[in-house]
Amino acid sequence: MVVALALIAALVSGTADYLGGRAAGQHHALHVGFVSQLTNLVVLPVFAVAIGWQHLHQGDILLGLLGGMAAGTAYLVFFHALAGGRMSVVAPLAALTTALVPVVIDVITGVSLPGGRWAGIALALLAIPALAFRRDEGSGSLSLREEVVSALVAGGGFAVFFVAVGHTSTESGQWPVVFAAVGGTATVGALCVARHVTVRTRPPRLAVVSGLLMAGSGLAINHALQLGPIAVATVLGSLYPLATTALANRFDHEPVGRINVAGILLAVAGASLIAIYR
Repeated sequence: MVVALALIAALVSGTADYLGGRAAGQHHALHVGFVSQLTNLVVLPVFAVAIGWQHLHQGDILLGLLGGMAAGTAYLVFFHALAGGRMSVVAPLAALTTALVPVVIDVITGVSLPGGRWAGIALALLAIPALAFRRDEGSGSLSLREEVVSALVAGGGFAVFFVAVGHTSTESGQWPVVFAAVGGTATVGALCVARHVTVRTRPPRLAVVSGLLMAGSGLAINHALQLGPIAVATVLGSLYPLATTALANRFDHEPVGRINVAGILLAVAGASLIAIYR
């Protein structure tokens, strides 16, 4: 169940990122981000009520808010780094950091997994930066140090979301991810105010669809993380560049390089090992 939910979350999240990127090509990135986050926030409580819960723990609320604020901040740092730096440096390093931090935490805390699953996790970790890799020209306005620091900060922020939600209780149902959406929306909204970005009454359609997909991805990854292990759910959930790469190739005619193909093969092999060894 964890494997299936995490992979579904990755594919849906990658599609949401692609649509959000397309919308950002026509509208201000902060406007798109706020609309997506707000749509996500409006939809999630409906599903949380429909799915139900046993008891909403205060700690789960705080973890959800923490995870959402961390993810919201990470998105801002990530997009800033992509705008001023090289995608070939920023995207793979951020994606790898996101997946690697929860794995390290599980290793330190002594989480026990079959050897085959650890092998699958290792292959998936190699696949993530390969899937996210994009060739680009020029050096950008950021130095290599700034690119690396930004990527690590962004990846760390995303990792905080996974770890925070992963430590919530199944008794709280889907409410932790609802409060994560509250934190994310508040973070992006505050930056819109600070940057004087006007949010139009007629939101971009692609941003709305992206937000709906974000809600679906959030529901899936929340349940996968609660069921655990966190390392498995996080690594598989971080394979979202697979969907983004496929969509960019299909609709934008972006080439799929050898590194990306290697990432696809590693992702399939890693996910297969994780699914087989339980």
